[in-house]
Amino acid sequence: MDDNKPVLLTLHEALRLDLIEAYMAREITLAEVAESMELTCRQCSRLIKRYRELGPAGLVSRRRGKPGNHQLNTTIRDQALQLIRSRGRGMNPSAIWRILTTEYGVRISKETVRKLMIAEKTWQPRSSSKA
Repeated sequence: MDDNKPVLLTLHEALRLDLIEAYMAREITLAEVAESMELTCRQCSRLIKRYRELGPAGLVSRRRGKPGNHQLNTTIRDQALQLIRSRGRGMNPSAIWRILTTEYGVRISKETVRKLMIAEKTWQPRSSSKA
């Protein structure tokens, strides 16, 4: 356990740290910790075990710094953006999506193409009418 290394915690993780330290000082029970964290006693035991092994760094999410599971692959994104820049001027997202799927074999949704075009400023979404 290396306590000398500073760890940047989110507010959620800092609250967990306070609860776990109160548990370690025997101020509250495991059931109270679990109820406060909205976790099961078993999950809290695992967190406490990681805290004992790694210190405050054990409470930091292991997913931090990693891309999301549903994030668009950068090569596909770059290929779609290249097509949008070269041939996409004046075309709607459905037309570009059709070209991407038929000619290039890129499998992404029309909505993703539309979002890429809005980000590239090659497509302006219509404002929704208020009824």
